[in-house]
Amino acid sequence: MLTVIPPTAYGRLGALLSALIVVCALISLTLHRDVYHHTPRRDFYSYYTNVSTVIVLVYFSIGAPLLYAKAPLRRFIPVVEFSIAMMIMLTHIVFHNLLFPALRRVVRDAEPSCDLSMLIVNNLFIHYLGPWLTFAYWLLCSPRKDLVTLPGTLVWLLVPLTYLYSVFRRARYGNIAGTDSPYPYPFLDAKQYGVKRVLLICLGLLALCILASLAVYAAVQLLYAYFGGGHALILI
Repeated sequence: MLTVIPPTAYGRLGALLSALIVVCALISLTLHRDVYHHTPRRDFYSYYTNVSTVIVLVYFSIGAPLLYAKAPLRRFIPVVEFSIAMMIMLTHIVFHNLLFPALRRVVRDAEPSCDLSMLIVNNLFIHYLGPWLTFAYWLLCSPRKDLVTLPGTLVWLLVPLTYLYSVFRRARYGNIAGTDSPYPYPFLDAKQYGVKRVLLICLGLLALCILASLAVYAAVQLLYAYFGGGHALILI
């Protein structure tokens, strides 16, 4: 049975959001595997969306209860939960800005069907509800955000960087199942766009990730300096 031990200061809200995140992640991963078609996708973990959602599911169903239950481990909570929030928000930001326009055209031109409805619901859960629920949990329930150090704001970058390495390494062994490309996302397709352009896209995304982390870090530090812990809802 899944149990989530929330932060003491916002126990009920933390428990509610944690439960919603776990349920949302389970629904998202089930739909994304096309289980309802009885034909689960191969190369499932070639997609950052799925990798980041699995990490969120594991943290809120197993990691969070472990960290909150054991006092010596609680010092890791600020950095871990900041990293979880930033990692999954990257899923939303990349999808919404780079992939959603193409999907919107497909949905607009397609005939209404059950498959189309499932596609819309699937993307709503995995690219919108999941990331924003996780970010809301960090914003409203994650304790002692002021303990996140400047280097700690960049720890989460290990996930997308490791993912990119695995994507380009895997591309040497053939196409993604069900596609005519060895790359899971069009903007990573070095064959179509060239290595230089893809490298520039990746460097641009990395720069945006670093800037976003630093901006959130600076905002939290300023709010703590101005209000002090516990005086504002997000400063618990």
